[in-house]
Amino acid sequence: MTTPPTLESRLARVEQVIAALTREVSAIRSELASQPARAADRVPTDDTAPLSSREAPQARSATGAPLASVRPPQAKRATSELGSMDFERLLGRYGMLGIAVFAAVAAVGTFLRWAINHGYLHLGPDARVLLGLAFAAGIGVWGMRLRRTERSFGSSLLGLALVIVLVCAYAAGPSFQLVPTWVAFVGSAAVAWALAIFARSEDDEPLWCVAFGGAAIAPFVTSNGSGNLYALLAYALVLLLSACFAISHRLWPVAWRVFYLSSALFVVAGIWLTETHVGDGFYAVFALPLVVGAAGILPFAPDARKRAALRWLAFLALLATAAAGALRSPWLGVAEILVVAALWLLIIDRMRGVEQSSLLARRATSATLLDWIDGAAIPLVLAFRAASLASPSSAAWIVYAAAALMFIVAAWRHPVSSARDATVFAFMATATAVLSELPLESPLGRVAAFLGLSLIALSLHGVRPSSSWVVTGVAVLVFAVDLSVASLVSRRIYTFTPFTTEPSLTALAVTIALVIIARFWRRLFDATCEAMGGRPRRTYAENVRLMVRAVIVAPWAWAFTWVFIELAMAYSPSTSTLLLVTYFASTAVMSVAVGRMNGSAPLRQIGLVLALAAAATSVYGASTYFDIGARVLAYLVTSAFLLGIAYWYRRPGTAAASA
Repeated sequence: MTTPPTLESRLARVEQVIAALTREVSAIRSELASQPARAADRVPTDDTAPLSSREAPQARSATGAPLASVRPPQAKRATSELGSMDFERLLGRYGMLGIAVFAAVAAVGTFLRWAINHGYLHLGPDARVLLGLAFAAGIGVWGMRLRRTERSFGSSLLGLALVIVLVCAYAAGPSFQLVPTWVAFVGSAAVAWALAIFARSEDDEPLWCVAFGGAAIAPFVTSNGSGNLYALLAYALVLLLSACFAISHRLWPVAWRVFYLSSALFVVAGIWLTETHVGDGFYAVFALPLVVGAAGILPFAPDARKRAALRWLAFLALLATAAAGALRSPWLGVAEILVVAALWLLIIDRMRGVEQSSLLARRATSATLLDWIDGAAIPLVLAFRAASLASPSSAAWIVYAAAALMFIVAAWRHPVSSARDATVFAFMATATAVLSELPLESPLGRVAAFLGLSLIALSLHGVRPSSSWVVTGVAVLVFAVDLSVASLVSRRIYTFTPFTTEPSLTALAVTIALVIIARFWRRLFDATCEAMGGRPRRTYAENVRLMVRAVIVAPWAWAFTWVFIELAMAYSPSTSTLLLVTYFASTAVMSVAVGRMNGSAPLRQIGLVLALAAAATSVYGASTYFDIGARVLAYLVTSAFLLGIAYWYRRPGTAAASA
């Protein structure tokens, strides 16, 4: 019968196990501390790639048992490596490599030219091309062998070999006409593609950048000057889509920059070919970055790069609109641009939760700026470019109306954020453009239209809160007021009856609009706070507190200004001045009276200022325009109103009431 172990023996075994684990943890720490750089360099950039024994050797315990490999966080390392590199290392690692490649190619070319010109080498064009290809093959083999021990330098030699192949392809095709141009192009592109596939399988970013860059410039180094636009765009589409697949789920900062430059190269070349060779090639050039974004960036690019890459392609699409100068079917171009603007707004709405990067996510200012670029700048430029293509130009309001409809739908879907602010601003911009383009009756019809748009904007602010509703609504209101003032002062002076002209109706419309805004502003403000989750007022309206006060005072200020303009231009100089004296004096008495009743010191002070203005106007009129009767009447009116004000201020208890 087996004797069960005692408590003391169990405790002894536990102590032995703990001691063994302590020794193993100490061994792991010493191993990681002694070789941190080697462990970091040997970890693949792709998080999904498995660790091989050659790239990440396993740490071993004191007993010799293999331990689980510990990998440092790759995403942080890959994204911060280029940004943390100082200028010296950046110049030494990349700048010196580029200069070295250029110098090596220049050295070979200079030597061969010197030897041929001096008779040391009696080589024909075909022999020169074959010699260059043999030299490129030798460098390529050397680079492949060197990669076993010096991976970075071996990759540089492979890139140098590709450059030499491209030079030989240009010499064999357009330069010496040894082979057809398309043969030289296919050969150089095949070599570049093969090297790019090899670089992707080896997870080698610098080598992939060199290979992809070589494939991008292959059509240009083998060109004879008479390119085919559609063939170039087809090649660009295949190349850029495969590039999106190749660098998918890889945080390769340099590779993405090479992708951006290559896509820009193809768009610029397409614009040039459209302007010099093909008339309606705009449609294909404009579609290239859009197809790449839809079929390449959306399905393959990582979330950290997706919006930035789409934004770059949208900028290229905007650049491509420069080729839409003289289209045989302008409305087809208008429709294409508007469809693209709608798709762009849809993509931004679908990607609302996708962050640009962890850095941008921490910077609210940068995120807000990017939201305004995505939601307002890009689609607005597209809309205005489409409107410029409309023929006849009087039909541009149709384009603006379609764009405004797209923006209001996008704004309705966005939550309270900078994205909603951007799309609301874009809607108001296009709606204002619609009213500017419509053949409205002037001035009454135009002023009424802008006042209506302002009221709509402020009303929608209570339904879908956004600071852009307030800012743009007030801006449109100010524009309508400016139009009304311009129509009032443009009338011929002293030739009309006050308050009976069409400009007077525009001023009345402005007054009604200001009264409506002042009446319902606080209700709209309360609705805004409620729509934002019942937050305190100060969280949303601290920046518009002065605007609220201005809106309450605005109807009175505008009514006073309107009446002043009407009376200042009425009948004749003497009659107008007498009316102004009466107007200033009566308004002064009313201001002091309302200020006394409400205990408002500012109103009483305004009344005193108006009383002084009435006195000054009566003196000016008496010395300039008035005859004896009008002079006496002006002085009597002024005296009566001012005596009333003085009586109020001299009554007992007035000081206490005015305090």
